[in-house]
Amino acid sequence: MHSSTVKRWFRGAPGITAPGAVRPAQASAAARVGTTAGGHRRIPLDTALHVARERGNEVYLHWFGDDAGAVWTAVQALENGNASPARNLLAGWLRLRRTHLIGRFLRHVTAADPVEARVLDGVLGGFMRRVGEGWQRGELRIADERAATREVSETILSLVGGRGHAARQRGPQLPVAVVGTLETDGHGLGALLVRLILVQRGWAVEYLGTGLPIPEIVAAQRARRAALVCLSVTPPSSAADVRRFIEVARELADPRRPFALAVGGSGSRRAGSAVRAWPLGRSGRFASLSAFQRWMDRHFPRTESVPA
Repeated sequence: MHSSTVKRWFRGAPGITAPGAVRPAQASAAARVGTTAGGHRRIPLDTALHVARERGNEVYLHWFGDDAGAVWTAVQALENGNASPARNLLAGWLRLRRTHLIGRFLRHVTAADPVEARVLDGVLGGFMRRVGEGWQRGELRIADERAATREVSETILSLVGGRGHAARQRGPQLPVAVVGTLETDGHGLGALLVRLILVQRGWAVEYLGTGLPIPEIVAAQRARRAALVCLSVTPPSSAADVRRFIEVARELADPRRPFALAVGGSGSRRAGSAVRAWPLGRSGRFASLSAFQRWMDRHFPRTESVPA
C-alpha cells in the first residue's frame, strides 16, 4: 500500500483531526495508533491486519493468526540473509503439531520463480537438518519427522510440477540430468531439491528416486543420453559408496557418451578427491545447493546448449 492510503485508513486516530473519516469498524483500531518521537504513525501489526481485512485486503500474514508477528520477523530476517528465525519458527510449529502452518510458510517463502538456492538451503534444507538432529537426540518422534518430510516434499513437488516447468521438460532439445540416491540411501529430499534447481534451469530431469543400484543409474544415463548425473548421499550412505559408484560406473558407462558427475549431501564429505578424479567429464562435490548452483552457472550456464 502507498503510505497515503494507510494514512487515510487511520485518519481520525488520536492527534489527527478529520471528522467522519473513520468507519465504525475502524474506530477501535484507529484508537490504537500511536506516534513516534518524530511524529510518524506507529501501527501495531495486529491492528494493521485487522483493518486490512475489514477493507478486503487479504495478505499472507492473515494465514497465521496469532503467529503473524513471528512470521513477519522471520520473513524480514530471511530477506536480509538470515534463515535462523524461519528454521526456529518451523521447528516450533512441528513440536506443537501445527504442521499445516509449516506448509503455508514454505509456500510463501518459495513463491518466487525461480526459488533462490539460499532459501532452499537455509529454510527447507536447514529445517530438515534440524528435524534430523532433533530425532537423533530423542526430542522428536518418527511421526514428527514424517510430518516434516511430507510438508517439505509436497512443497518441492508443487514447485516442480507448477509454473509451466512440467510442460517445458517435454521439449526435445533440453539437456537431460539423472538424479537419485544410492542403494543404501532412502532419504530423497536432497535429490528432490536438486531436481527442482535443474528444472528451474530448464533441464529435463530423469528422477530415479531413492535406493538405486549403481547399474540402474548408469543404465538410465545411457538410455537418456544424460549430460549430468547427480547423487544425493545421506547416511548410512557414505564416501565409500561414492567411491564404489565411481569404480562401477566407469566400467559400465559408454566412453563415447561422457557425462558430468555432481555429488552432495552429508554422507559424501570425504569423497571429494574421488569425485574430482571422475574420468568421464566435469565433476564436483557440494556442501550446499548454493555451491551446486554456482558450479552449474560456471559449467552449464542457462544460455548454453548442452547435448542431450
